[in-house]
Amino acid sequence: MIKPQFLLLISILLLSCQYENQHSTVSSLKVNPQTSSLNEHEQAPTYQDEFSRIPSFNRLKSKIKSKKPLSIHVRIPLCDNEHQGIVPVPKKLGNGLDLDNNLYWGAKYGFKNHFKTYTNWKLILSEKNTSNTILERVVFKKKMSNETEIYIIADAYRGDAMKECLKDYLNSIAGNSDDHIKIKNKSLGIGSNADLIIFNGHNGLMDYHLDIVPSTDQISRETAVIGCLSHKYFKDHLLASKGYPLLMTTNLMAPEAYVVESVIESWIQLEDEKTIRKNTGIAYHTYQKCGINGATNLFTYGW
Repeated sequence: MIKPQFLLLISILLLSCQYENQHSTVSSLKVNPQTSSLNEHEQAPTYQDEFSRIPSFNRLKSKIKSKKPLSIHVRIPLCDNEHQGIVPVPKKLGNGLDLDNNLYWGAKYGFKNHFKTYTNWKLILSEKNTSNTILERVVFKKKMSNETEIYIIADAYRGDAMKECLKDYLNSIAGNSDDHIKIKNKSLGIGSNADLIIFNGHNGLMDYHLDIVPSTDQISRETAVIGCLSHKYFKDHLLASKGYPLLMTTNLMAPEAYVVESVIESWIQLEDEKTIRKNTGIAYHTYQKCGINGATNLFTYGW
């Protein structure tokens, strides 16, 4: 008997990978057309001023060479059956207020749980209710072979705070978020001051229209958008806000933590975008068993 998710994938002719990995409980990133506010006929304004990675890449190389700490800020809206335009997942995984069981946070391949069990990174901070919209902030740390310290600051947003999460993400890229946090004796840049800015979760731009946020300082920042069809929905936003996309997606996919892990590990090693895409495709296939070509074709970079 054909599984329902296979019928869905075939019917929309989008996803080449079959989501039946025995370790992944469910893919929540199937768009519910009844709740999506945008369709294929609606066009966002196009920004033509494309730019390269060279300035941000040179800054990254310089910081690593001088052994300055690097910070990666990840924003994750918790999976939410009620408030996000997704085909509902099991109740426990799709409760946007349940940190311990949420698909994108506490589940096996949720961000916090995955990185806690990934021995390369050490959890050094867990703080609940950081703001009205952020239920938990965690900080992970590792050292590179040259002793450069890398910090991941990950924020779990309430599932019903998707708009706030997206606005915070876009404003960070645009230079509107001059924030730091202190970890012991170190001041770490977050928001616009992070060295890499990542959005990971359901593609909320499928549900809501958000205004373009132009860059206020004309500084290009490195970013990744890990969610369904992110290239189609985020490209014009990133062009305007000066976020250079190291990785975006071309189709439906499962935005689980091993994707973020692959991007970060490649980025730390100063890999180029093509290699980041290749490594992420390998990682996705490793967990999803969907074939290297199919997995790699889910990802893209640049414009």
